Amino acid sequence: MTTHDPLAHRNPTPAFRRSSFARIGLSLLSMSAVATAIGGCGALSGLASRTFDPEPSQSVPARTMVSASATPVPTSTEASGQGASNVGTVGSTGSAPLSMSGASPSGTRRGGSILSVNGDSRRANDNGLTEGGGNISQVSFATEGGDYAPDVDRTGTYMVFASTQHRPTFDIYRKSVDGRTVTQLTTDPSDDMMPAIAPDGTKIAFASNRNGNWDIYTMPITGGAPTQITFDADEEVQPTWAPDGKRLAFSRKNGRTGTWELWIVDSATPGLRTFVCEGFLPRWNPTEENDRLLFQRARQRGSRLYGVWTIDIVRGEGMNPTEIVSAKNAAILQPGWSPDGEKIVFTTVVNPEGNAEWPDQSDIWVVNADGTGRVGLTNSRFRNMQPAWGADGRVYFVSNRGGLENIWSIAVDGARNGTGSAEFAANAHKKAKSSPVAPAAPAALVKDGTPELLKADTFAKVAD
Repeated sequence: MTTHDPLAHRNPTPAFRRSSFARIGLSLLSMSAVATAIGGCGALSGLASRTFDPEPSQSVPARTMVSASATPVPTSTEASGQGASNVGTVGSTGSAPLSMSGASPSGTRRGGSILSVNGDSRRANDNGLTEGGGNISQVSFATEGGDYAPDVDRTGTYMVFASTQHRPTFDIYRKSVDGRTVTQLTTDPSDDMMPAIAPDGTKIAFASNRNGNWDIYTMPITGGAPTQITFDADEEVQPTWAPDGKRLAFSRKNGRTGTWELWIVDSATPGLRTFVCEGFLPRWNPTEENDRLLFQRARQRGSRLYGVWTIDIVRGEGMNPTEIVSAKNAAILQPGWSPDGEKIVFTTVVNPEGNAEWPDQSDIWVVNADGTGRVGLTNSRFRNMQPAWGADGRVYFVSNRGGLENIWSIAVDGARNGTGSAEFAANAHKKAKSSPVAPAAPAALVKDGTPELLKADTFAKVAD
C-alpha cells in the first residue's frame, strides 16, 4: 500500500451540506473540532455555525476544538467552513467534527414529552399515528449527559458507545444489548468517541484528541492501554474495520484543502496509508466478498446537501464511486450496512436550516444497496440519528425521545414505507399550527403500522 497525498485542486465548498456531522454524528459526533472535521466532508448542512459554551477547566492537552459542547453536523458544505466566508465558530477553528448534544455543562437539550399509545411502548407522531408499530425499545439509560454513536458486535450480544453521562468529556463504554449496567472502557480526561468493534470482537478502534488533535487508536474490548494508529497533525476520526480485521478506514481532514477524505491503514503497519477518495464517515461492508466502503459526500453544486455513496477497494485503491441515495430537500447522513451487506441504514434531515445549531427532527431510513426499496423506520418529532444495524434484525440509534439523548432500537421487519419519490416528506410538526397534539389513533386504524406521511402515494404530495 502506498501513501498518496491528493492534489489541492479540490476546491472547498460551502458547509451545511458538508459539516453537520459533528453534533448529529458523534458521528454526527461530538465536539466542535470533530464537527467541523466531520462536517467538512459529509454531514448535515448549516447546522453548525454557532458559538459554543466555554469548556470547563481541566488538566488536558491543548486541543484544536472550541469546547466539549455538542456541535451539529452541517448538511451542506457551507457550514463546514469549506470555501465559505460567512462561517461561524465551527468553520473558522480547525476543531474536530465530533460534537454531540449533552456535552455542554451549561445545559441539556431535551425533546418533547413521550405519549403513551394504548398503554404500550409505541410513540405517537404529530399525525397521531404510531411510529414503529410498537417495536421501539430503549437500550441505554443515561440520566445526565447523553449516549451516542453505538456499534453492536457481530453476535448481537453487546455494544460500545461514547457517552458524557459521568463527566463533560466523552468516554467509551460497553454494555450488553439487553442489560442496564455499563462498563467504562476509557478514562482519559480528553474526549474519546466514535468506537468501532473489530470483526472478531476482541478490540475496538476509536477517535481521541488526548494528544492534542484527533487521531485513531485501538484497544482491547475489555479495556486497557490504547495503541495509537495515526500520528500526523491532521484531524482523523471515524474508524471502521475491514472484514479481515487488519485494515482500518477513517476520515481525515486535509490540512491544505480543508476537505474530508477517506484513507486506509493497516493496523499492524500504521506507517503506510492509502488515500481512497473525498468523503466522510466511512463504513466497511461487513462481508468479505465485497471489499467496499460506504460513506457520505456532499455535491459540489446546487443544494450541496450530503448523499450516500459507495466505493470499491480494488488492490488497495478506490474505484467505481457510486451514489446510492440523495435528495434535493434532505441531507442524507451517517450511513451503515446491514449484517449481510445488502441493505443500508441512514439518517435524513429534511429541509435543513443553514443556521440551525442542532436539528429539531431527523429520521432513520433503510434502502437496498442498489438504491431501491427505500423504507422509513421513524417518523416523529424527535432527533433520531447515528443508526447501527444489529445482528438481531434491529437498528440501534440515538434519540432524544426520552428527554436526553439515549440509545434506542427498532425492528426493521414489518417496515413497509417504500416510495418511488426522489424527495423526503417533511415531518408533520413542521407544518402544524400551535395546537395540542392530536390523540393517537387506535392501533387497529393504523394500517400496517405505516404513518400516513411515509406511504408511497403521499410522499410527493407533501409540500417542502
